[in-house]
Amino acid sequence: MKKSSKSLNCEGGPMISALSSVSAVIFDQDGLMFDTERISAGAWNLAGRELGVEVREDFLKTIRGRNYRDAVPLFREEFSGKCDYEQLWRRKQEIYAVLLKERDLPVKPGLRELLSWLSGHRIPKAVATASTLTYTRTNLERTGLLSCFDAVITGDKVTHAKPDPELFLKAADALGQKPEVCLVLEDSINGVRAGIAGGFLTIMVPDLAQPDEELKNRATAVCPSLFEVLSLLREAKR
Repeated sequence: MKKSSKSLNCEGGPMISALSSVSAVIFDQDGLMFDTERISAGAWNLAGRELGVEVREDFLKTIRGRNYRDAVPLFREEFSGKCDYEQLWRRKQEIYAVLLKERDLPVKPGLRELLSWLSGHRIPKAVATASTLTYTRTNLERTGLLSCFDAVITGDKVTHAKPDPELFLKAADALGQKPEVCLVLEDSINGVRAGIAGGFLTIMVPDLAQPDEELKNRATAVCPSLFEVLSLLREAKR
């Protein structure tokens, strides 16, 4: 199976053969389904300029996949004495909302094709995201994808955000499946760690952050796009 995964431009870990057992798929949202992380990064930069601070990409990597509540200690460490980090967060959210309204919501390549294939094979699907339910439903409705999912689990409905696996565990429970037969699709390092920690098959589709060697070895696979994820599943289910 590893040989096949390389031919599909995916790097496979030791668990890649287990994809044949996938009975449900859990999707992250920003950076995985929608190309919004770049818009978000731009909003952080604009908010930082207004408050006179630099919002470093290395810092953004540490908070992607987390909700604000869980990220507060990281904000405090990064910006204490430099600016009001709560104001920075609020201003970023305001700018981000405006930027999203000004453009069409960009859907990641391969998403619609993957969702269609999963529906055709009657494989249930969930969204598990650190974002709020209102934001998530709005995005899914704007893109006509809300009806594609059997469950939507959001960060405002859980106690712990990624890299804690609670979001994914709740999604698996909502789908009536055990973690070991659920495939988690993630773009962020925190999200991949959450999937692995919860005992899920986990494929990383990198967006702004690339996996290190440890994460490559622990993930089920690393694929350049959702098209390659679809190819892997097609091959596994033959």
